[in-house]
Amino acid sequence: MSTILNKKIKILSKKEVAPNIYLAKLKAPEISQEALPGQFIHIKCSKDNYPLLRRPISIHRIDKEKGEIYILFQIVGEGTKLLSQRAVGDDLDVIGPLGNGFNIYPESKKIMMIGGGIGVAPLLALCEESIRQDKEVRVLIGALKKELIVGEENFRILGAKIDVAADDGSYGYKGLVTDLLEEIITKEGWLPDQIFTCGPKPMLKKIVEISLHSHIDCQVSLEERMGCGIGACLGCVCKIKTKDKKEDKVKYEFKRVCIDGPVFEGSEVVWDD
Repeated sequence: MSTILNKKIKILSKKEVAPNIYLAKLKAPEISQEALPGQFIHIKCSKDNYPLLRRPISIHRIDKEKGEIYILFQIVGEGTKLLSQRAVGDDLDVIGPLGNGFNIYPESKKIMMIGGGIGVAPLLALCEESIRQDKEVRVLIGALKKELIVGEENFRILGAKIDVAADDGSYGYKGLVTDLLEEIITKEGWLPDQIFTCGPKPMLKKIVEISLHSHIDCQVSLEERMGCGIGACLGCVCKIKTKDKKEDKVKYEFKRVCIDGPVFEGSEVVWDD
């Protein structure tokens, strides 16, 4: 695990890239050196003590040379609304990098990444690292409508093949991104060695089902409300299946998304509880 730092980091730029979705570049020389794709930072969103709790925001991009990181976030409540109102030049009080990141297997040649809505946020850094490792990368982006699709051009610039699905048919494939995934596997015969995904839980559940049926390793990044972000408060637990080798049976335990995740093997997650 990376060294956890508590730092004041400066907002270098910020823009609204889609309705209520913001991209910000942050000067974070120490955090950028420690950060791994799939990790997040815990941000104090306002200048005072309201709201009391920090907000977990995925690290979108890591530039170790310049000592910068990017975050991509959506306004979903008071905390992220206040964060969107912070100005260029402001210092943010940040804890991070936190959590366990994605695990790219050395033997994997073909990588599939699937982001649903703001779930694309942790995948760009992963895409950069996968391409750096000379993997063939394909990215699927899903959203309710064209206006909410973000990040498409950034993935394309990196050299990944991009497919987009809009539920309402306003852009790209008409329908769910999970239906698009099934078509790519069954009709095109494009079978990745690994799938990495982040987004709404119903989408993640379906992707895991598809991956299990096709015998593809699948890692999911879970999005949960968090209190402390460092494993102390137990406010972000999820139910995980484990195998008891001695008794040869499945057992269940609760793991903390903040430090045991946010990335888990998809086959381990219990989705229906």
